[in-house]
Amino acid sequence: MDPPVRASAVLPFGDMRSRLQTLVRRLHLGLAPHGFERARGCLAIGGSDEVAWVLDLDVAPWSRDDRVCVTLSWSIHVPGMAGVFGDPTPPVVGRLGARDGLDPEWVELHRRPSLLAALEDGRAASRLLEGFRAEVLPTLEGLATPADVQRHLHDALVPGRGRPTEEELTAIRRIAALSVVIGDRDNAVRWLDHLEARSAAAMAPDLVHERVDDLRRQALAS
Repeated sequence: MDPPVRASAVLPFGDMRSRLQTLVRRLHLGLAPHGFERARGCLAIGGSDEVAWVLDLDVAPWSRDDRVCVTLSWSIHVPGMAGVFGDPTPPVVGRLGARDGLDPEWVELHRRPSLLAALEDGRAASRLLEGFRAEVLPTLEGLATPADVQRHLHDALVPGRGRPTEEELTAIRRIAALSVVIGDRDNAVRWLDHLEARSAAAMAPDLVHERVDDLRRQALAS
């Protein structure tokens, strides 16, 4: 049985759904040599004992019954990280082509006669797999351990002086959580101190201290 195609609850694509399942089968064949396995709830899973790489087929919200636009999305999952501070969101996510402010790379499937549809499906799968090998796989291979993920978040962190963005605070909290996963609680506490200092620029210091102090207790108890 084919895994479900995640369509972000967009549309009941009618007979185009079979085209999506055909695309999924083609992608599975191309991903298998790179260590990815079929999985329910997503397109495929790869990675190592320490980190899981999850691939998905995302369907654009502007898709219609006669034209479906899709791209590859990916996310990094670190076992045990969600249990540290209760954040279930993957620490690193991305979509094919979406970098440096660019939009993702979308491929289109149109309602066509069967022969033309098969040719279009093949071209779409080839484009997605080429993009995966050229762009996504090298990124994933650099994120093979929790320490790699932590380093990635640190390198992407833009130090701020004024009011922090939610993205900055989230990255700091995740770096602290990864320190707990790695077993470096002292480093986790240092990052939580930094989180408190940055958060105090956006809200009442006493409220910040109460919230971050709870995170410190969770970090030390983990």
